[in-house]
Amino acid sequence: MKFRILSPVLVSVVLFSLGCKKEQQDNQEPTAEVDFRSMKVADGFDYSNTLTQNLKVDVQLLGNIPYDGAEFDVCLDNPVDYLDQPAELNKLRVVRSIKLDSKGHFETELKVPSHISKIYLLSKSVGIPEYFEVERGSQGYQLDYNPSQPTKKTSSAYNFIYTNALKAAGPADVQAVRSWSNVGFPDYLTTPQYVNPSFLQRFKAALPKGVPVPVGSNYLDSSIPRTIVLDLKPNQTANVSITFMFANSSNKNTLGYYWHPTNAKPASPAAIPSTNKGYIFPSTSRTATTNYSGLVAGNTVELIGPNADGSFPPNTTIGFFLISNSFTPTAVGTPGTINTSRTTYYSDYNLNTAGSTGYMAGKKERMVTLYDEATNKIVWSIEDGTDGDYSDIAFFASWNPNEAIDIRNFPKLPTVPRTDSDYVFYPAKNVKGTLLFEDCWPRLADFDMNDMVVHHNYTGLIDQVEQNKISEVNFTFDLASISAQQNNGFAVMVPNATPGQVAIVTNVNFDGANINSNKSINYSVESGHTSDVVIKVFDGATTILGGNNVNNTGAGSTTRAAETFSFTVKFNPAIPLADFNKISPFLIPRGNRNYEIHLANRKPSVKVNRALFGTDDDNSSVAANRYYLSNTKNSAGNITWAIDVPEKIPYPKSGQSMTAAYPRFVQWATSGATTNLNWYTNSAGNRILDKLTDSPN
Repeated sequence: MKFRILSPVLVSVVLFSLGCKKEQQDNQEPTAEVDFRSMKVADGFDYSNTLTQNLKVDVQLLGNIPYDGAEFDVCLDNPVDYLDQPAELNKLRVVRSIKLDSKGHFETELKVPSHISKIYLLSKSVGIPEYFEVERGSQGYQLDYNPSQPTKKTSSAYNFIYTNALKAAGPADVQAVRSWSNVGFPDYLTTPQYVNPSFLQRFKAALPKGVPVPVGSNYLDSSIPRTIVLDLKPNQTANVSITFMFANSSNKNTLGYYWHPTNAKPASPAAIPSTNKGYIFPSTSRTATTNYSGLVAGNTVELIGPNADGSFPPNTTIGFFLISNSFTPTAVGTPGTINTSRTTYYSDYNLNTAGSTGYMAGKKERMVTLYDEATNKIVWSIEDGTDGDYSDIAFFASWNPNEAIDIRNFPKLPTVPRTDSDYVFYPAKNVKGTLLFEDCWPRLADFDMNDMVVHHNYTGLIDQVEQNKISEVNFTFDLASISAQQNNGFAVMVPNATPGQVAIVTNVNFDGANINSNKSINYSVESGHTSDVVIKVFDGATTILGGNNVNNTGAGSTTRAAETFSFTVKFNPAIPLADFNKISPFLIPRGNRNYEIHLANRKPSVKVNRALFGTDDDNSSVAANRYYLSNTKNSAGNITWAIDVPEKIPYPKSGQSMTAAYPRFVQWATSGATTNLNWYTNSAGNRILDKLTDSPN
């Protein structure tokens, strides 16, 4: 695992990168065109383009606190360029959503394309990095994230430095005793305020990233306090500290504070004396930004007040300001600089200029406040841009004595139960794979693998009790092309499930939509099975598409839209994730139910005529647990009749062998999938375009 962004001073990340293959670095130059019959494919090779790997995730917050309930999307694509583009984030290839347990732990098996050497965990929770890059190692994909708190000055040492600086320089230069690193990490942190995971989850639910706060929301009520008004008795003093929660903004903003007598509210920013200001966090850039400051949830700064000991007197109001994108990193060893001339937003909206663009046009309010009863904390959350989600930077205040702040006028942070669901996707969310079939089993034919072409996607709903079980599966199949003289059927099998586990089969997806081309079509569990669940998807592909050469080439070829078949199967009890990962689609030649053509080494259903095994070119053996691979009568052996590719690819033209259309297919197959793992992708040299059909589907 490699995490590219966080400072090594602040984060301890366990690396697991042994034995990794780098994507697209082992492509061999394609050899001269190879007749598929001469390919020497090793025994046992199953033509799989995916790997099932272990995924193990452990995430802690500052103070070794397990992040109970932290949520992630497991992506095949790097999300770094799309963190501020929700529409683009939704296009990422997501293969799984996960939720950590009470120990901040999650473990599962993950089915991914074989050529993918790294995955990305996109956080849906706050207070931790926005994403992690995890490389595949000898133990699969493993992440162990635990931020560390740097050694701090002791309280007595801090007070000594402060007091002596104050005596020597006077109050005007009190901030001079505070400094920071070249990227803005403060060297004046005090004892951290450890953050409870449920606190972060409540806040995320109240102000979700990317969702504008509605006009008229009580969060934007101008009567709500955005400053701290100290309610102290004469001669009583208060100490106030500020704790970082998270930053969702790429801007290198500077967070500061100011104070004034409660009965002398400043009429403008210029009316705030420079002696009444201080910096809290010089840079609040998020983790996905170059020169990230290194702040993590729980880092805490004690505010310096006007009293000699740094406390605040009665009749004092404390406000906050944010200088937009003001911090400039410098060379290591030199503190970064703050540009105070940049646009500044204040907690008192009367000191702000109204926004001019986006959601913030005409709005002056830049901060919302919420009170969390469970922790007795007041949270400030800031809008530094134009989308109005008020979730760009968040921090909370702690104070002593407890009665120093009247919390009654702050809106309460709501307790919002988790209502979303987790899913597992194959090949990925919003991605369809390609099933390519030859329909002449048990005989070999021309290996153009286009007798039937089906695009497919399976989405599994994770059981709410057991995260490695699936309670519902939505299947979507697009019959894209046929080039066959036979009127073939198609079905899908869930191995090891029993018909008695199927609670219902519907023709709607998880959104409640019927996306079938034929809206009135109904699906049901095929009878006669006891240890597998089989759903017949359709009979007669030629009848359905209106011809025996559709969306391909050659005499009589026609073009038409793909036919979509979609349904959802609900299981009770839920099925293991391992069985979801072994879902087996198969072709039924000529609609003859005694014939089945499965992917290599996939066990057929009980309805297949086993007397056909070992006949003609087939080398299947129930005893050897070997299925749908050829013998050596008419080839070098181990040729398949079906291939599953985990993305949508063009398929060979009629009469063009896979070995001619995809020249690196040969190296991949003959190496036993140790080289050219991305043989089917659009990388240079992988595809011979004039041998492939540019299908509209």
